[in-house]
Amino acid sequence: MVTPARPRRKPWLVGGAVLAVVALALGAVLLSGRGGEPRHRAAPEAKPVTAPPFTYTVASLWENGCGHTYLADRPPARVGAPPAPADAARWAGALGAVDGGQTLVRISVQGKGASAVVLQGLHVRVVGRAEPLPWAAYRMDDGCGGAVTPRRFTVDLDAPRPLARSVDGYDASGEEGRTIPAVSFPYAVTAAEPEELLVSARTAGCDCRWFLELEWSAEGRSGAVRIGAPDGKAFRTSGRAKGSPVHAYDPAKGLWITGAESGQGG
Repeated sequence: MVTPARPRRKPWLVGGAVLAVVALALGAVLLSGRGGEPRHRAAPEAKPVTAPPFTYTVASLWENGCGHTYLADRPPARVGAPPAPADAARWAGALGAVDGGQTLVRISVQGKGASAVVLQGLHVRVVGRAEPLPWAAYRMDDGCGGAVTPRRFTVDLDAPRPLARSVDGYDASGEEGRTIPAVSFPYAVTAAEPEELLVSARTAGCDCRWFLELEWSAEGRSGAVRIGAPDGKAFRTSGRAKGSPVHAYDPAKGLWITGAESGQGG
């Protein structure tokens, strides 16, 4: 019996298979990186943020130390007596209360050395707007006043682009009143010569969240510091929605009464 001869492989088929394997290997090398470069490049290192050459503190105040209004989503029976101004932040935080109509802020700025830091300007950045809160208003006083109106920056939060406008103060404590000149930028501060900036921001038509930006320059450097509430968040000031109740505290009765009863409606 004669065994049939095996068919011979064609040389061109073997050569084609070898070429295909080489092409696949070369493609894998090219995909992994060209010229030995890594497939994913490392992200560039972030540049360090330069600290400003001054320190500052932020404090929320009441007008003349006694006049302020908070908005709170609580009925009067669940709101405690008005706090002392020093305890106001804790009192308002426990209620989730918001400044009603006005936020008064004091920024104390002090250089770190003998070299002057020039404060170039104060800017307002509104980061959120909503309709005024429909919460009840709680007044911390029955009306108070003072002999001295400090110089300050006033801010109209209802304006499309709010500005910090410097205004004079007035001292009526003496026999003759005197004007307290407004802060005029640029203004220099050092470690020995600090400065206090008083900012009064008002709104009637929005629930506004906002920051201040203090622009500075010193020894060839410049920058701007974003300033928020003492807790680091944006300041929040809301107008009062039409028809929402207003309450004042009656210390004789030890309870909150309506604005109509206290003679302070509206």
